[in-house]
Amino acid sequence: MTNDKPIPRPLLIVGSAIALTTAAEIFYLVVWGMVLFPAGDWAGKVVWTLTCGLAMGAVIGTLTLLWVEPRYAGRSALLRAALVVAVIGSYCAWLCSRIDIRFGYFGGAEESSLFILSGVIPAVLGGLFYGWIVAIPRQNG
Repeated sequence: MTNDKPIPRPLLIVGSAIALTTAAEIFYLVVWGMVLFPAGDWAGKVVWTLTCGLAMGAVIGTLTLLWVEPRYAGRSALLRAALVVAVIGSYCAWLCSRIDIRFGYFGGAEESSLFILSGVIPAVLGGLFYGWIVAIPRQNG
């Protein structure tokens, strides 16, 4: 027996946002937190990573549901969803660089500009991918 029911739109939108941001944060944990800057509290790094991934994704998904989903479709929806990710992701990259100066988990003090760029560039590119997920045409069966 197969389940042919489509994924509900709110779950697709919020779930995709959380999955993408959490995957990105886990990548940062490995590269920045374990390879480039392995010193520091690993448990704190993991908690920070998972909290940021879930929170960022929830905010991005919710803003998409409130602003993009009810008003836009097609390319317009894609670009607006991408903008949500780019703005939230860029702000989070800057904010985390400031917070990391205190904790020293991910190199925010030592490599501030690179730290921020490594958050902004994926936010823009990942935003386009997320926008595509949100804006893809719906197929009925």
